[in-house]
Amino acid sequence: MPSEEPTLLELEARCERGDAEAQYILGKKYYEGDGVPQDYDRAADLLRTSAEAGDAAAQYTYGYMCCYGIGVPVDKIAAIRWYRKSANQGYVEAQYGLGYMCDMGEGVKVNKMEAAKWYLLAADKGHAGAQCNLGNLYFNGYGVRRDKQEAFRLYRASANQGNVDALFNLGRIYETGDGVEQDDEVALRFYQEAAVRGDAHSMFNLGVRYMTGNGVRVDVPLAEKMLAASARKGNDEALYLLGTMYYSGTGVERSLETAAKLFEKASFLWNDQAIYSLGLLYIKGEGIAKDERRGIGLIKLAAELGNEEAISFLAAR
Repeated sequence: MPSEEPTLLELEARCERGDAEAQYILGKKYYEGDGVPQDYDRAADLLRTSAEAGDAAAQYTYGYMCCYGIGVPVDKIAAIRWYRKSANQGYVEAQYGLGYMCDMGEGVKVNKMEAAKWYLLAADKGHAGAQCNLGNLYFNGYGVRRDKQEAFRLYRASANQGNVDALFNLGRIYETGDGVEQDDEVALRFYQEAAVRGDAHSMFNLGVRYMTGNGVRVDVPLAEKMLAASARKGNDEALYLLGTMYYSGTGVERSLETAAKLFEKASFLWNDQAIYSLGLLYIKGEGIAKDERRGIGLIKLAAELGNEEAISFLAAR
């Protein structure tokens, strides 16, 4: 029979005796609010004590708190240090986390070779995120020899665990035929599975497909639904395209005010086409108070971001 979970009193007593395992368990409870009021400060104290005693899980969890400023000030360098201590003990989440920070250049200089090393250790243990990210390195030849077949294998392994990034990547590979025989039906299935699991990029892709009839029957209401779902997750392209639908009244009741709001949201995410479109609305006073000076400023910004329409607009003035 499985042993009973220790009570809070038992954990507190063990913590007082310097039991690192108990400190980790109780620290996680305070971190998650599991049976106790959530208290990040208390969690940080317990987890750091456990981490200093060498508990690998505590080292990773405390490193994560340092990385994202949970209960402690943000300190990426400290996060790297704790991740490394945990990863060197074989803790898979720490191996993935260390790989990610080396990959993205968080707390350290970008080092794709080092990222690949840690991703591989975690991927071999079945970590879906590590499998997908290592697949990205192989697909692009970053830090490893370029090998699209190995990338495909890793994406498959990750997708089989439901990783949405891997599902999206497989959809894109089959859509373009990059490394495999092009198959739009298979691509669509991967995009649909990723969208069901909440992937904003796949939702956007499907929205465009249902709008244009690319591989599917044209279904503008469904396109609007997919784009709206993607937009709610902060996808700038979906916000912009949805804005154009409301501007033109395509599949929705025309609303210049809604179009302006959507363009503005996408502009905050640095979508150059949305910035240009919002600038035009300010100049024309459509859906928003007319402000030609602000409109021109936005169009200049879009031009600086390389938007060809904005560049042509300014050249014609």
